[in-house]
Amino acid sequence: MLLYNFKILITIKRDKEVSKIVNIGNNVRYFRKKYHFTQEQLAEKSGLSVNFISRLERTSDQNVSIKTLIKIAEAFDISLSDLVAVANTTSELESNRNIVELTNKLGKLDDEKADKFSQAFIQLLELSAND
Repeated sequence: MLLYNFKILITIKRDKEVSKIVNIGNNVRYFRKKYHFTQEQLAEKSGLSVNFISRLERTSDQNVSIKTLIKIAEAFDISLSDLVAVANTTSELESNRNIVELTNKLGKLDDEKADKFSQAFIQLLELSAND
């Protein structure tokens, strides 16, 4: 079984290389609160123990398998990449997650509805750009 440290080092190339640390526990807590889950509810939905969820949110030096991360992401109905997303600021993190959430929700609609919502959203964006 592959194990990864909760602190995942990710290198992002922009103007220069920057190292970012992802604290999975903080992301789990963020999504748990966003979706109004208790630790007990998340444990039940993911098939993990309440104790594990609690330790995950509190500490950053434990190991977790990809399989476990997938269970947590599925409990929130989000992608694994969203669960381990890195951002420079809280507002950027929120913005990125909102974009991912919007994309996920559109992806769950049938093609015709998704296209109509996408067109309407594009029109709203164009109207706001003209203001």
